[in-house]
Amino acid sequence: MGKRMEARALLALGHFRRDERAALAVAAQQAAFELHAVDTSDEASAWLSTHDAHAALLESDQSEALAVEARSSARHVRLPMLALSRSVSDLAFNDAFSWGADDVLPFGEVRSLLTRLRNLPREQAEPPNTGRGSALIAESDRTRRTVVARVLRNAGYDVTFAVTSDDAAQFSERPDLVLAVINSELMPAALPVLERARSAGSKANFILCCAPRDLRVTREALGELEGVAAVDGFAAPENVLFASNELRAGAVNNRKTPRLLYGTTVAFRGAGREKDELGFSYNVSAGGIYVRTLAPPDDDETWLELRAPRTDRLVRLVAKVAWRRRFNHNENATVPPGFGAQIVDGARADLDAWTDGCAAMATLIG
Repeated sequence: MGKRMEARALLALGHFRRDERAALAVAAQQAAFELHAVDTSDEASAWLSTHDAHAALLESDQSEALAVEARSSARHVRLPMLALSRSVSDLAFNDAFSWGADDVLPFGEVRSLLTRLRNLPREQAEPPNTGRGSALIAESDRTRRTVVARVLRNAGYDVTFAVTSDDAAQFSERPDLVLAVINSELMPAALPVLERARSAGSKANFILCCAPRDLRVTREALGELEGVAAVDGFAAPENVLFASNELRAGAVNNRKTPRLLYGTTVAFRGAGREKDELGFSYNVSAGGIYVRTLAPPDDDETWLELRAPRTDRLVRLVAKVAWRRRFNHNENATVPPGFGAQIVDGARADLDAWTDGCAAMATLIG
């Protein structure tokens, strides 16, 4: 007899029927997890205060409050969280990512849950290191502040908060600061602050988070100021990480790069397989795509279906998986879990729609 694997704890919050809870328990058992299902966020908080969880499965209108509370604790900042949705869509992904979920899966899909649970690390999460240096988050909204902080901490930043414009302006001039993420609502007149920080010798990169309608005006106002980017303040917090990586690589205002932030639901399956999995695009280019998911395909050739940028048209593409990144506690998470794929084939009309959509999006941003 082989040695039995020690069960990890899976916390499930939601209004589950008896048969639904039984199905969750079966998936958990097959993935070597022990299920702890609760109905309210108070019960979930009480359980988390006295237990170590290896993953959380959330299907409830109370998910955001629980996620923010848990992620505010150093003990649970790296806890994997999966959102269950009765209807998986762009809206479901965007909502889940806004409160810090790592993936979204259809309710009742035992196979999808089992795949994701098996892909999670077996070891308990250790606190992330801070080798990337000091980062400032100037944000008054607690949820946004918490989820962005979690992303940056997992990427190796030591995070400090500012909740007033005066504190943000003062902290921006700190000589040890390497990154500042500033909400434009907290600091509407950010440009003079950035210029003063530069005059004071700051080498930090700055990311301004603003409403989508203000992005173009904000980017134009930045001109050719180096080390500054503007991103959608209502989009997934990982977009901040994308901008920070681009700035570290030398990009200016997120332009002059073939990679574009673009989020939409992606149905994918290994070539010849019967069942689709659902993920969400992170960034795209005319020749490739990065799909967020905790269940990257094992097959090297993958079929994708998604909406091309700047259109309602669904396209079907054949892609070759270039790399996979699973949820991992042992490295700095400089990108979210998922897979990168090179587009290698597809119907001519679909390929044209994809390249035209990417070009239109690049023109709009640039």
